[in-house]
Amino acid sequence: MLIRKDASLLLIIDVQERLAPAMDNPREVINNCAALIGVAKRLEIPFIITEQYPKGLGQTMVDLRQKAGDDACYYEKLEFACGCNSGIFTQIKKCGKKQIIIAGIETHICVLQTALHLHELGYEVFVVANACSSRKPIQNIMALQRLMRNGVDVVTSEMVFFEWLEKAGSDIFKEISRQYII
Repeated sequence: MLIRKDASLLLIIDVQERLAPAMDNPREVINNCAALIGVAKRLEIPFIITEQYPKGLGQTMVDLRQKAGDDACYYEKLEFACGCNSGIFTQIKKCGKKQIIIAGIETHICVLQTALHLHELGYEVFVVANACSSRKPIQNIMALQRLMRNGVDVVTSEMVFFEWLEKAGSDIFKEISRQYII
């Protein structure tokens, strides 16, 4: 199935100051998460940003906070699966979207548990591989494989952008291509 902008909710998981630098290839994850937020904002696609225990792990990375803007909401959690946090799950339901596009860290913990849980609840879940990471590459690889085996689509940021855009030639396509297509 294709990702449709009118059916999409972007979920950015735990890309935080004391956690992100410990990931394998953190700059790729941060850049791609920021690009996903930027394109979602431009296309008016709702997004949610979560923070795992921010007192210990810090705020969301500044790159993402700047891209999200001053009106963005950040949802604190202790649960690994975002859908198990009542505040986050209420917000997901409130958005009324059936496709959840997930990016963030760590792939084998919070991303995996969130994706599998939401998939079990009937959502169409897409995990953005080049916007996710774990501390060790093997953890990331095994998580992505497990997600695919369990019916979660694993995609790239460019797949998301082009599916949201649907066609070339428009001014918005040109703008997003210039600014975000890597």
